[in-house]
Amino acid sequence: MKTVLFIFSQLIFCMSISAQNWKPTTATVDFKIRMFGLGVNGNLKGLSGTVIFDPNNLPLTNISVSVDAKTIDTDNFLRNKHLREKEEFFNVNKYPTISLKSTKVEKTTNGYIGFFDLTMKATTKNIKIPFSFVQTGNKGQFKGSATINRNDWKVGGSSMGMGDDVVLTLQLNVNQ
Repeated sequence: MKTVLFIFSQLIFCMSISAQNWKPTTATVDFKIRMFGLGVNGNLKGLSGTVIFDPNNLPLTNISVSVDAKTIDTDNFLRNKHLREKEEFFNVNKYPTISLKSTKVEKTTNGYIGFFDLTMKATTKNIKIPFSFVQTGNKGQFKGSATINRNDWKVGGSSMGMGDDVVLTLQLNVNQ
């Protein structure tokens, strides 16, 4: 029994030292949605979290990040106020963060595909985000983009002029 415990503890130790811990340094979280036929761009700030990623050991990947919903910015003061305060939109006092947590990452011919739980307004849905990762020394950069349906998170109500599809574009710069 002691031998089994020793082997198990060594396996866990080896797995933990082979994972690469990355510290987020800067990030951009952009989105685009159609409103009355025109594109509306926006972004969120304040990304924080943990990133464990090793391209040679994908099962150990653990990406768990969040942004401050109060930082939503569409370059329009009145629209921002509406998005932040209204229950049918983000109601940031009740739902202060938007979070993304990996459940699995796979290698593809063009990079990676991440399976993530995206939580907004107390609703969690799994999404796929194709992404790239480039490492230069002790620095790295993740870039990815995905399209989600805002109705899956009950964002925006039944606005007739607003499109359902939201294009999310993420860029995360990290250091070891």
